[in-house]
Amino acid sequence: MAVSKRIQRAQRASKLLGIAIASTLLLGLGSLYLPWSMTQAAQEQLHHKQQELQQAQQAASQLRQTVEQLRATQLELQFLERGVSEAAYVPTMLKQFEQTALQRKLQIVSIRPQVDNSAQSPKSDAQKSVQKAYHEQLFEIQLRGKFWDLMSLLKTLETFPKILAVQSLNAQAKSGMEQSTENPDLEIKMIVKAFIFRPAQARPGTTATQTGG
Repeated sequence: MAVSKRIQRAQRASKLLGIAIASTLLLGLGSLYLPWSMTQAAQEQLHHKQQELQQAQQAASQLRQTVEQLRATQLELQFLERGVSEAAYVPTMLKQFEQTALQRKLQIVSIRPQVDNSAQSPKSDAQKSVQKAYHEQLFEIQLRGKFWDLMSLLKTLETFPKILAVQSLNAQAKSGMEQSTENPDLEIKMIVKAFIFRPAQARPGTTATQTGG
């Protein structure tokens, strides 16, 4: 009897020990899983931030390259414009405008130089002493064509080889004919300001400066 009781007590003790060991293992695994899951989440967040940083660096690099290309283009444009005399500049500009309009199926009716009244106003001595590298010339241009062809021309002027600025635009639908409401035929009159660059050797004061040196 005594032996059997001891065996029973030993069995109960071994069961309790097994339960304790199992509980300890479960607690240990749980305590290990929590830091592991937090580490995984932190690594994923770090990877995401690294990707965002890389994209931001690439965007900044592309922006710098674009700015550098823009500056190079501006310098090249200034160099080319200064190398062309005013006598050649205006006909070249008008020819390029005519070709651009024809490419967009617009008919040129007339191109007339206009007097800029603001340029004729009296200037102070300080204004007279400042000599611009260019002068401004207004042109009245009359066209015929479709509405969307006109829109295409205006968009193209943003990247036109010469510097032009549309001062005013008046477009009226042709009378005496059926018109498409989506793309009507128009009679167009626009005032365009051209910025005509002066050649460096022709600028007032250049000769005097060289002689004085």
